[in-house]
Amino acid sequence: MNPKELYWLMNGKFIKWMIIGMVAVFVFTFILTSSIMIKPLYRSEAIIYVPLTLFSHQYEQQGIGFASDAEIDGHIQMLKSTQLLDSLNAIYGLADAYGIDTSRPGGLQNLYHRISDRTNIQKTRYGSVSISVRDEDAQIAADMANDIVRLGDVIKNNLLMGNRLEAYRFAKEVYESKLAEIDAMEQRLAAAILSEQEGSESFSARMPRERVNFESELWELTERRNRYEMMRKSLEMDLPSSYLVTPAIQAGKPSWPPRLLFASAAALAFVLIFVFVEMIRRDVRRTT
Repeated sequence: MNPKELYWLMNGKFIKWMIIGMVAVFVFTFILTSSIMIKPLYRSEAIIYVPLTLFSHQYEQQGIGFASDAEIDGHIQMLKSTQLLDSLNAIYGLADAYGIDTSRPGGLQNLYHRISDRTNIQKTRYGSVSISVRDEDAQIAADMANDIVRLGDVIKNNLLMGNRLEAYRFAKEVYESKLAEIDAMEQRLAAAILSEQEGSESFSARMPRERVNFESELWELTERRNRYEMMRKSLEMDLPSSYLVTPAIQAGKPSWPPRLLFASAAALAFVLIFVFVEMIRRDVRRTT
């Protein structure tokens, strides 16, 4: 079509009906996406930094250690685990709220999908983890986001407790084994010294070597005892909790649906369709 033939775009009557239609579509879409037609969703977000998992590493860094990328990814998987989803369902009765019968085939999977659809957990470019929740109740959205943070620490502590106990038992076993060896060496040294004093055996030639061996074993015993004591003390406390830098708070306005965006997009779509239809109509009229 020749650009000169588009003069009708400036026609007052055409512009008038286009504006009327655009406003009507905008208002209609704005009303259609209101709380009367669609239940709004409120969004709350909590931001955390994941700490170092091992207490010994936290101790070395004076309790301010931050997790590596691998540990952050592992913590995110725990936050997305079915254990955590089950806990949220138990606390907030989400199956009843969503009208899902978990006893039916596929019901539990449907519940997990519904909860996951309302939550968004991801690592940010600053190394933190964003935990956002959308819900029809603004306070519940905030509470759920904060509970996900808390439950993630509980799940991690429970999952790793078994390994921590095994490590503690191993440290205790190697310490007690070395302690028994030291006791046996002490008894042999005492018996040898007593025999030499009684004149039954000469021990003087072997004394320096035996003393060096004994002192070396004492150093090894001290190291094992320190590791054992560290493990024993660490079991008396939970793993380091997440650094909650931004707790979730109740949102003041809904985040879904974006009414203004939808209404503006609908109005723009109407203008494009209106112009296109007019172009087709005029082409048809000209050819006939």
